[in-house]
Amino acid sequence: MFKSQSTFNVLYTSDIEKTYDFFKGLGLEIKQHENDKVVVVFGSFDLHFVLSSTEPFEAYKYITETNNYGQGIIFYIETTDIRNAQRLIEERGGVIKAPVFKNNWGCEELLFEDTNGYKFALFQEL
Repeated sequence: MFKSQSTFNVLYTSDIEKTYDFFKGLGLEIKQHENDKVVVVFGSFDLHFVLSSTEPFEAYKYITETNNYGQGIIFYIETTDIRNAQRLIEERGGVIKAPVFKNNWGCEELLFEDTNGYKFALFQEL
């Protein structure tokens, strides 16, 4: 019923350039960069950040409100250098919500918010 190769995630931002600078500064691949959109590659999936003020459909307007950004959603991403990632995130203006800690299943984790307020968890196997 669902096509596995036709799915992607859309997140809204009020500042495309700030979003672009943040993720480019973390060393992530930028698949697309326009004045109203930036597509960031995270391993096997993409996040499409769209400028909230350019959303053309009224049905989507409630999602573009900044107070709704990232509530109840967290993106888990594996990394190979969690301490360097923490340093880069801080340098680029991300907010560390929990510095590197050891979890109960053999990994270290780091929780942070990007410059838009979206929640991310980086993890690295020990």
